[in-house]
Amino acid sequence: MSKHNNLRSSQLLSPFGIGQIVNFPGELSVMVCGLNLWDNSIALGKTNRGASSINENELRFNETRLQKVLDVNYFVKPFEFKTTGAKNNWLSIPAVRFPGWHYCTSCGRMREEPLQKANTKIECTACWDGESKFKSKMIPVRFVAACPSGHIQDVPFKEWVHNGQAPSDGEHELSYHTGGGSGDLGSIYLKCTCGERKSLAGLMNIRKEGEDVFDSALARIGFNKEDDHKFDKDQPNNSNPLGQYCKGHRPWLGLEGIKDSAGCENHLQVLVRGASNVHFSEIQSAIYLPEGSLETNEYVLKVIEEIGIDNLKTYYGIDKGSVTLPAILATNQSVLRGFISKDELLAGVLDELLNCETEEEDLEIPSELKLRFEEYEYMLKGRDSENSDFKAIVKSFNDYTEKDFLEKFFEKVVLVERLKETRVFKGFSRINPNNKIKKEELSNEPVTWLPAVEVYGEGIFLKFKDDVVDKWIEKYGTDFKGIVKRYHSAILKRRPQDEPRAINPFFVAMHTFAHLLIKRLCFDCGYGSSSLRERLYFSADPQTRMNGILIYTSSGDSEGSLGGLVRQGKSKNLGRLVKNALEEARWCSADPVCSDIGDSSGQGPDNVNGSACHNCAIVPETSCEEFNMLLDRTTLIGTLTNSGIGFFI
Repeated sequence: MSKHNNLRSSQLLSPFGIGQIVNFPGELSVMVCGLNLWDNSIALGKTNRGASSINENELRFNETRLQKVLDVNYFVKPFEFKTTGAKNNWLSIPAVRFPGWHYCTSCGRMREEPLQKANTKIECTACWDGESKFKSKMIPVRFVAACPSGHIQDVPFKEWVHNGQAPSDGEHELSYHTGGGSGDLGSIYLKCTCGERKSLAGLMNIRKEGEDVFDSALARIGFNKEDDHKFDKDQPNNSNPLGQYCKGHRPWLGLEGIKDSAGCENHLQVLVRGASNVHFSEIQSAIYLPEGSLETNEYVLKVIEEIGIDNLKTYYGIDKGSVTLPAILATNQSVLRGFISKDELLAGVLDELLNCETEEEDLEIPSELKLRFEEYEYMLKGRDSENSDFKAIVKSFNDYTEKDFLEKFFEKVVLVERLKETRVFKGFSRINPNNKIKKEELSNEPVTWLPAVEVYGEGIFLKFKDDVVDKWIEKYGTDFKGIVKRYHSAILKRRPQDEPRAINPFFVAMHTFAHLLIKRLCFDCGYGSSSLRERLYFSADPQTRMNGILIYTSSGDSEGSLGGLVRQGKSKNLGRLVKNALEEARWCSADPVCSDIGDSSGQGPDNVNGSACHNCAIVPETSCEEFNMLLDRTTLIGTLTNSGIGFFI
């Protein structure tokens, strides 16, 4: 961002990704800009300080599997603002001022500021006497207007006050005032210098059926109170000539995002600018898997990671590896420093290219499912290597304290002593997390890269026994089909174009178990509640059968890097950990209410949870892959009246 307004690199993916409003101290409110403006920031640095001052290779990195899924050439680390170092100094993530409407803290006078004033202090001139050294500060208004397509704009306050188009004759300056009362919208009112005055009561009102908004307060501008307008889903309020609808603004793309906008005509929903539903980051992640086999030379692996397997294939294809590939490898630092000979490096790379082609012919499955399945298979094999960013030790339960209990339900445990996760920001949504926009909306130009970070940590992987899972589904699966059915109904209403997910009641059981382990690990190890994450490996397709969970920490700092999490998966601790987690789930502090609601109508968003609430099974949003949906304790320990239907019986 800048010297005085900084964010961590990981925060620029979530929660403050592209298109998000960031509130800094001093009442500064800005929006993170799109990818084309990031490129412009680098280009400006080269122009101002010379091309040699910027090393783009230092900012770029590869993660081959994710590049294929997201169809990009490379990833870029959000550049941090720094003033010392050999390269990449004074780079800042571009931002625009948003919202534009500000009001004076002394006199209330409102003024609309342009996007480009991101780092300018806004002061009031209306109440300044012309002599005083200081002017009153102006701060951004609390409200913005957004639509489900991801567009966002300033609230049309002038039209709201005048109940129609703002008059063009004379000056019409607004002022913002708060009165007594309960502090709701009715206690805030706007006044115009022409004499018009109106409170903000009802400003956020909308009417909808499911996720389809058919009427809103801003669309009713121009109507009189006595007018009897009856709108519904079949007769929506979409054509009021004085009503205010979405203009298709995309301020994160700068002035072009405003000038080139085409009105989408969706209903605008007024939101508090700091509310969680203003922006939902869409993150795609992958666990790093070493490209080569365990026997592959470590310098060969480093070269493959640095250059990328796809680029190496391209160089090989130019002349079948006779000239281009050897020439490129000969200039690598590993060769120049004498760590490995040019011929040995070339031979190792060619072997890995051949192995890669053989492996790619094995499966033809959807790319995102393939991403998980590759990790799942790699995890089960393990890799005991000290010179890699992935080290996983596969354990049987022969020497475990709770051997009989663990072997009844789990096939194996994998202690992941070291892992690297790549997290990529690929889009965002507004109002509802299912209103996803395409990555093409992140830039005015074709998207060839995406922002990403690499984080390091450790974890525990547990694989359930497939035959035990199958028997439980066959015997008790029908008792829990209601949750899956409600979930599919909710998604159908929100995104009717999506194919239904292939999940079954065991997915609910496995997901809930992951949450119980996270909550128990926080208690046993002292982790922060948001520092642990789940990664679910599930597929009922025989070709890609998966039934496993990974609980891991990868916070980008020192927490969890000293083996505390892995230690809980060892012989003396794992059985106790699982049993304690299940025992806590037998009684929620909100029972019997939590259990009764879960058994009847369900609870949580769209009632897609069973017996699962904040007291027993819900974890921070950053820890959960499913937005805390599809949870039910009874899938694991049964109901109060029938404990026999639980998986762990």
